[in-house]
Amino acid sequence: MNREAKTEAEQAVEAVFRGQSRMTARGQVTVPTEVRKKFRLKPGDILCFLEIEGTVFLKLGPLVLTE
Repeated sequence: MNREAKTEAEQAVEAVFRGQSRMTARGQVTVPTEVRKKFRLKPGDILCFLEIEGTVFLKLGPLVLTE
């Protein structure tokens, strides 16, 4: 067996905290400055909210869905 190959369970995911935001009564959130700068986000960019196993992830879009 190839010792370099890792199973899905063995693969580590590195998470880096980039800030947090509070949702307004109108459902709006502010993307933290650090995130906007790091990913060069600008007004009009599309952000996609994905749910994976009960956790919401934010991904720069647009997201293309295929069958």
